[in-house]
Parts: sequence; structure tokens; C-alpha cells
Amino acid sequence: MSEEYWLADSEARVLGPIGLEVIHTLHARGKLLDVRAVSRDGRKFVPLREMPELQAVLSAPISLTDGQRAQQEATRQIREWLASIQKRTTQEIFKVPQLASRDAWRAAFFALVHRYVPSRLPADTTAELRLACEDAFLALSERMVEVERQFRSPSTSLPPPPPMPTIEPATAARLAHRNGVVQIGLSLKRGDARPFTQDLEHSWQTDCLYVASSERLVPSTPVEVAVSFEGHVTQLHASGRVMATRVGGFTVRLLNLGEDQRALIRTWVARSTTK
Repeated sequence: MSEEYWLADSEARVLGPIGLEVIHTLHARGKLLDVRAVSRDGRKFVPLREMPELQAVLSAPISLTDGQRAQQEATRQIREWLASIQKRTTQEIFKVPQLASRDAWRAAFFALVHRYVPSRLPADTTAELRLACEDAFLALSERMVEVERQFRSPSTSLPPPPPMPTIEPATAARLAHRNGVVQIGLSLKRGDARPFTQDLEHSWQTDCLYVASSERLVPSTPVEVAVSFEGHVTQLHASGRVMATRVGGFTVRLLNLGEDQRALIRTWVARSTTK
């Protein structure tokens, strides 16, 4: 019996078990353009490069349709644009005057972000292009959140907001790799609910956790999460899998949360977001 494999894409969707011949056929039809991780047992996933027999099949040239080729080019352009704005100020990105009003900022934001809204993408959008648009949407939304915070402050005569700050050590995740499982540690200060609220699509309400990190993990990577809360003796311990990568971090789907753990998260988020 020929060996079978499981394939995971950038959104942690898994296809398998399927044989090498089927993989070859699907690849030739342009159906496997977003394979990020692979497995021989459906449980432990590794990067594609660690299975040379699959990498050889999935790196073979294919005949793309004009539509697929256009989406590949669009994905490349969005990724290049995201890399280019990392060191640019929000004012440079939105192209607004130095003392622009809140309405001017909002108009500039909506004019720029509308092309990346995930819900506006056609049904046949490739997974790679969809993920690139989601990353662009999130990056622009994060910038706009900072702008709104400026206008909510007592003084509205402050200069335009600076580039997005780097991750503070107190909220940055601690990652350790052990036996194919990534152990994630978070220590949250009072009022900081970002890991549960920062991802605009997935939050604590869907048993998801956003991990701010410069390390981009492969989707479907198994993780163990430990979260400590300032002022609380109780910690959150849960297992999960990487669901999707984002700009500056990745989202984890928590798999074994109990009602008491959800209540802890719900209380923390409510206290952190109450003015």
C-alpha cells in the first residue's frame, strides 16, 4: 500500500489522507498552491521542506490559468507593500496632512482598506491571496486604532501618530520548542487583553488567542499555552494548534477550554475594556 499524507494550508485546513499520485494530479491542476505543512499521520505536522518527496512534487512547474497567475501577482504585490510600510509612519501610509481632522483620517483609512476587506473577496480567491489581504486589513486597522486613540486623548493638537510601536517585553510571548510542540508563555499586566481581542476575526469568543511574536509558526503546529494574569493566582493552561499567521504574530485555536477557563478570560477582558 502506498504511503499517504496529510496537507495543511495557511488557514490550518487539512486535506488527507491522500496518496502521492493524487497529490501530483491536484498540484498539476493548480489546486495545491498554499501547502504550508505536511504530515504522515495527521497529527504531527512539519514544514514542507522536511519531506523532500512531497516538496519535489509540489515545486514542479504547473500550467496556471490567467486568473491564477493574476492572483499570484496580486499576492506578491501585497506582500511587498506590507514589507515596505513597516518603517513608514501612519501619516505617510494614509497620505493625510499633518494636522488632519479625525474625519479626514477615517476617509483616508476607508479609501485604502476597502480593497483588502476579506468579506469582499470573490469565492474563487486563492488561500494565499486571501491571507495576504487579511494581513493587510489587520495592519491598516491596527494603525487606525492608534489614530483613534490619539483623538480620544485630552489634547487633539498632538502630532500625527508615530509608527506602530514594537512589542513590549511584558506582553511579548515566550516560545520554546520541545518534541514538536511549541510551548507559549504569556504574562499579562492589568488592563492588557490584547491577546484575546487583537485579532479582528478571531478572539476569545471563538476560543482563539493572538500571540504577538516575530516567529511565524507553521499552521497546524501543536502548542501548549500558559497565561498568567497580574493580580490573579489562577493561570490559564490549554493546548491548541496554530490556526493562521498574521503580521507580527499568529492565532492559536485553543482546543480544551473548560467553562471555568472561559469565565476567567471573559472576566479579564471585561475588566480590561471597561473605562
